[in-house]
Amino acid sequence: MRQLSPQLRPAYEDYKYLLDRGYNRKPALDLVSARYGLSREERLLLYRCVHSEAELREILSKLVERPKRVAVDGYNIALTMISLMSGEAFECDDGFFRDVNLGKRKGDDRVRESLIEACNFLISKGIEPLFLLDYQISGSGELAAELRKEGCNAIAVRNADKESIMSAEAVASNDFVVLMRAKVIYNLLKAMGFRAESLASILGVKRDASSLSLS
Repeated sequence: MRQLSPQLRPAYEDYKYLLDRGYNRKPALDLVSARYGLSREERLLLYRCVHSEAELREILSKLVERPKRVAVDGYNIALTMISLMSGEAFECDDGFFRDVNLGKRKGDDRVRESLIEACNFLISKGIEPLFLLDYQISGSGELAAELRKEGCNAIAVRNADKESIMSAEAVASNDFVVLMRAKVIYNLLKAMGFRAESLASILGVKRDASSLSLS
């Protein structure tokens, strides 16, 4: 990602202000993007990494640290892991990792290895995983079979997001829509020890235990 514009901080302030006052995400983003001339990457970064305080409280209320079982949004987790290892992901204000390239690497050879690493971590912690892979993505059935050979419970499904949300288990995903709709969520990548620069630190945003405020 190219260097961020100095306009991103005031754009963040305005966007956050509008979200906290109940404005819908897209029109609020359209407004600040036009006002500050944000690039596509900066626009996506705000969209994926900035949320209202009400949304943040809801996410926090659903987080668990040691679930017994977890439904893993397979491609989302694997692709975010790859972005983290490439230094292209940010820690967002809800504590989850996201980038502006998600979805561009679904054929990456590292997907399989990333999922096996995640699987081994979960099993080592006594957590029973179920990896859900979107079967419309080429090779998903074969990938699920390979994961099962490695001792990882995995299936290809019509819609991994929907299946994970409907699951009675905790959900591991970085997709904010999935997190908001799930009943219980698990921050798998943070538990695995991944770290990334936070958008808050880049913008000079100070976060305390209950809210975000500008320093």
